[in-house]
Amino acid sequence: MRLKSRLAPGKASSRIYLMDLHPDDFPQIIPYLDREAQKENYTKIFAKVPAPYLPSFINAGYQTEAGVPGFYNNETDAFFMAKYFSDSRRLPEKEAMEAFQQLLLQQAQGFKISPEEGYFLKALGEDDVFQMTKLFKKVFVSYPFPIFDAEFLVKSMREDDTRYFGVFNSGELVAVSSAEYSSSYQHAEMTDFAVSTEHRGRKLALRLLDFMEQELTKAGCQTFYTIARLHSLAMNKTFMNLGYRYSGTLVNNTQISGNIESMNVWYKKPRL
Repeated sequence: MRLKSRLAPGKASSRIYLMDLHPDDFPQIIPYLDREAQKENYTKIFAKVPAPYLPSFINAGYQTEAGVPGFYNNETDAFFMAKYFSDSRRLPEKEAMEAFQQLLLQQAQGFKISPEEGYFLKALGEDDVFQMTKLFKKVFVSYPFPIFDAEFLVKSMREDDTRYFGVFNSGELVAVSSAEYSSSYQHAEMTDFAVSTEHRGRKLALRLLDFMEQELTKAGCQTFYTIARLHSLAMNKTFMNLGYRYSGTLVNNTQISGNIESMNVWYKKPRL
């Protein structure tokens, strides 16, 4: 079956990820995903589903784990849905969820973003790829996408409109992030945050996120969102403190740093 939708199957995460549903593939893509997941013995299907297609996915056994209003051109909502083929996989990580619950009950802290001496931010390009891969390898044991591969990073810049941002100190890249920007849907996933161990505690991720928002707003972005690791309370706090709203948890969703982890969905609308 030839599909127009974007899929990201992966053995490491034991899942199929329906990243973008094309209308021409509906509804036949639903049984197709089942067949592929069972053929590969995957234990989860994770799907971003536009609101008008929601009933058929619910009928097929999917459950809603998160959502982002106005995800498509600030008009149509998206639901982040899951179908499990393993009872154990659908069970949340209780201790991590309890710690995250306590974070959500805290009051978000407002921060005045100001330059810090010795650090400067900039949008990254192909000339920065070597330093990017070096930093990603230093921070992550493993990752769901091949960010350790220089060719992948260059291709994502040229073909996928993925935009990378970095913080430098004495000429060295010490923090990096990316935005997977969709000009078609006017949204951006804020992702791939990596901060060198030696430079943590300086709110570099917060500064990066604020810089990314400024640059993407200029490009016409209508919705920012992220899928943040449940176990990374610091990263979740960064999004909370910059005004992002939590909308749900993707249970045991993504293989990262050697384990399959749950992920939290946050979103924000820019001030235009």
